Amino acid sequence: MVLEKEQHINSAITDSKGELSVIGSFQILQDAITELMGRLNVDGFTARDKYNAIWVYTKSRIKFFKKVSWGTKITVSSFISYISLVKMNVDVRVLDEAGELVFYSRTELCALDITTQRIRKVSTVGIEADMVESLDQVEIAFARFDVLDLPLFERVRVRSTSIDMSHHTNNIEYLRFILNTYSVTELEKRPIREIELIYSNQSFENDILEIKKGEFKDKDLITIEKEDKTIIKCEILY
Repeated sequence: MVLEKEQHINSAITDSKGELSVIGSFQILQDAITELMGRLNVDGFTARDKYNAIWVYTKSRIKFFKKVSWGTKITVSSFISYISLVKMNVDVRVLDEAGELVFYSRTELCALDITTQRIRKVSTVGIEADMVESLDQVEIAFARFDVLDLPLFERVRVRSTSIDMSHHTNNIEYLRFILNTYSVTELEKRPIREIELIYSNQSFENDILEIKKGEFKDKDLITIEKEDKTIIKCEILY
């Protein structure tokens, strides 16, 4: 199944220039993924209530191709592009009114058993092999990058509004923590071309997270850690 819908860029997902923000793009892809899974009856509520499991993102990478402003009409398409024994990829493609590519993303998900916290086979939570689709896929691959000994940038506390339905820190909140290490001027002068998040562990309300950041020749690397345990790794390309 390919889920396709049209929407407009609203003010809640724009940046300081009135253009679709990086966080707004992740909101679009997260909504597209959850709506697709809802249509397939494999969404988070179904996984919890029917299969005693939760879905977790393990990786997400997005490539940006074009800036679009507030009010622009876009077409969002989402589909499962790959299924293995214990994980699956969901791709999201966004086109503008002219049919030009705005961004393309790939997100890897797996299911955790609520009781044991162990990874489940995706077939045990309603995923079937014939759910895989193809739709003008863009060449996109998850990166392999080492976590270096990065300097501490700041510490943040996870507050109640950052918590999702599984009582974990929402994926988008991690991105917000990361992007808040940049000034408005930096984000305006150096538009992000590509970004990947690797979700290694979970965090919860009132956890103190350490955000560490390093700037390199062709990219920035950021980690979010809790008590010496890596929660998030992030690579940003300009």
